[in-house]
Amino acid sequence: MESTGVVDDREDADMPTDHAQATNGPDGMDVASGSTPTSRRSSSRRFGLIAMIAAGILFIAACDKPPYQLVFPVAGTSRYSNTFGAPRGPNFTHQGEDIFAAKGTPVIAVTDGTITHMRWGSGVRSGNLLQLTDDGGWFYYYIHLNNDTPGTDDGANRYDQAFADGISIGQRVKAGEVIGYLGDAGDAENTAPHLHFEIHKPGGDVIDPNGALFEARRFVRSDAERAADSPTGSAEAIIFNPDGTVRITGFAIDAYRNDPVRVSAYVGGNLIATTRAEFERTDLAPRGRGTRHGFTFESVGGRGGGPVPKGAEICAVA
Repeated sequence: MESTGVVDDREDADMPTDHAQATNGPDGMDVASGSTPTSRRSSSRRFGLIAMIAAGILFIAACDKPPYQLVFPVAGTSRYSNTFGAPRGPNFTHQGEDIFAAKGTPVIAVTDGTITHMRWGSGVRSGNLLQLTDDGGWFYYYIHLNNDTPGTDDGANRYDQAFADGISIGQRVKAGEVIGYLGDAGDAENTAPHLHFEIHKPGGDVIDPNGALFEARRFVRSDAERAADSPTGSAEAIIFNPDGTVRITGFAIDAYRNDPVRVSAYVGGNLIATTRAEFERTDLAPRGRGTRHGFTFESVGGRGGGPVPKGAEICAVA
C-alpha cells in the first residue's frame, strides 16, 4: 500500500509562493543606471532603441504559451480579468489569473497529463491545491480548491469536496476531466470563491496565462465518456480489524490496457491510502485481460491515523 502523497495541513517548502513572486525593481526587472546622453538626438535614438527592445520582449512574453490549445480550467459560467503581474504587497506580483465562479464549480484538466503534486490543508496560504503536468513538462497549478461543506463556509475540508473521486498523486487524467472543485481555501477565505490558475514552462518559469485562457476551448467530458474510460471492478470485502482499522479487498481492471489500475481508499469522504490492483486473481481470467488485477488495503484508518469513526462511509475508487 502506498501513502497518498498528499501534503496534509502543513506548509511544503518546495512549492512556489502560491500566487506572488518577489521582484528586483518597480517593474519586476533589475534596475541599472545609465550614462547621461551627450545630445538630444543621441538621447532620442537611445530611447527609441530601448522602446523597440522592450516592445520585442513584451511581444515574446505575450505569445509565450503551451504548444497546444488548453481546455478552459473552470466549467460553466465564470469571469476573470487579466491581473497577471499586478502588485500583491511590497515586492510581490500576481503570478496567475483568478477565475471567479460559484463555490463548488468543477475545475477541469486543461490537458492530458499526470497529477504530480497536491496539498490538502486549509491552514496554509494556498489552501487545497493540485499540480497537473503534461508529458512535455508544462505544468499547471490549481489553487484555493474548496474546503467547505456545500452551502456553508465551515472549513470542514473533506477531501472529496476539494478533489474529484480518484484524484491523487500519480493519477493520469484526460483533457476535460473534472479534477476538483473551486472554492476559497487558504488566504482566499475573505474573497469571493475563485480558482487561482498558473501556467509554468518545463523549466519552471511562470508565464502570463491570459493568452492561453483567451484561446481555450470550453469542454467537459460527458458522463458517457467518463463511464467508457472508467475501470471496472469492485470492493468485494471490508473487514474491521481489532485495532479499529479496516481491511479492503477487491479488483479493478483498466478500460483499455492490462496495466495495474491505481485504487484509492476513502473513509468518511477523505482519501486515506492508495495502492495498485496488481495481485494475482486467477478467477478474473475469464474476463480476457489477464489475472493480475486484485488489490488489498491491509489496514486503513481514519483521517490522521486514528480508528475508523463509527458509521463512516468506506469505499474504494479506481
